Amino acid sequence: MTELEKIATQISEIISNFDFPLFIVQDVNKRLMDCQEVGYAKQQLRYLKNVKHAMLEKRK
Repeated sequence: MTELEKIATQISEIISNFDFPLFIVQDVNKRLMDCQEVGYAKQQLRYLKNVKHAMLEKRK
């Protein structure tokens, strides 16, 4: 499994395990379709983690 595939798996898991707004999932998907570089995929994974964290903090 390549590093890009590993990151894609992590992205899939975080999306599957958290209820992100549809527009965020669509945006990340489009960005990853436009650019399939490891560094950019890592950036999108960090973005999803940050959004998840912010949404969880907002619920408190």
